[in-house]
Amino acid sequence: MKYITNTTDFHFENTVVALGKFEGLHKGHQQLLNELEHQKMQFGYTSVMFTFDRPPKLVIKGKRERTIYTKNERLYKLQKSSLDVLIEHPFTKDFSKLSPEDFIRSVLVEKLGVKVIVVGFDFCFGYKRQGNVDVLRSLSKKYGYQLIVIPKCTVNGEKAGSTLIRKYLETGNIEAANAFLDEPYSVISTVVHGNAIGRSLIGLPTANIFPDPHKLLPPKGVYVTRIKRKDDIYYGITNIGTKPTVEDYEVIGIETFIFDFDQDIYGETIEVEFLHYKRPEMKFSGLEELSRQMKADAQFGREYVKKNFGE
Repeated sequence: MKYITNTTDFHFENTVVALGKFEGLHKGHQQLLNELEHQKMQFGYTSVMFTFDRPPKLVIKGKRERTIYTKNERLYKLQKSSLDVLIEHPFTKDFSKLSPEDFIRSVLVEKLGVKVIVVGFDFCFGYKRQGNVDVLRSLSKKYGYQLIVIPKCTVNGEKAGSTLIRKYLETGNIEAANAFLDEPYSVISTVVHGNAIGRSLIGLPTANIFPDPHKLLPPKGVYVTRIKRKDDIYYGITNIGTKPTVEDYEVIGIETFIFDFDQDIYGETIEVEFLHYKRPEMKFSGLEELSRQMKADAQFGREYVKKNFGE
């Protein structure tokens, strides 16, 4: 997959382009990606996801929201897909003032050679969000592209969207959030060295990662998780928090005990998928009490995985 993050180094012909924020890569987004794959396979078009390098609200209103998936995490996931090109176009104040038609002409037609545009039913774009599906449809003949509009995607009667997923994650309702995602919510990062207390004093070696500061995290606490490392899949329990019993970090970290696993993975990238919230983070009287609780958490996690995944 080609990854483009600037305004000058790209020029394509005969593309099918999906437009959107694509922050959560939820089931609605997956429908757009599926349509890209269909157009690519049937007509030989180059498949392109066009999005931005920063949240538009940050530039327009100075507001930054924590994201379900960071840019690096999105890139990591999309590199495993059949997508040909990911464009994270710089979103500047000048770019935000581009009219809908100017965007279609100067970017989609002249730079991307678009033949098919794929958007969600409620997609808006251009200066003050003046562009929408009706505008795209009205200009399709003038600029020679086909428009495909993906209808609203719902799960249990609720629209699949980043706002709702964010709400569920913030309250620790992992199962509800995951119902709207194509894959379980996850954190993707590089394993770093910890204090080795889990291995040396408790007997439960853990893998430590630190999330991007702009990453949206569920509440501090212990979760049942699935861990993806290269092509292998494991299960475990994960703590999100500051380790108040042993260190009380200022920065929130993610510490995972992987069941039946004892390999050196420092420096490797792993994906920790969250499956179930068990309990809040707690401060214990000492390592002995912490050890007992961690082993109880691990036993709960094993039973949960066996019941729900047959592992």
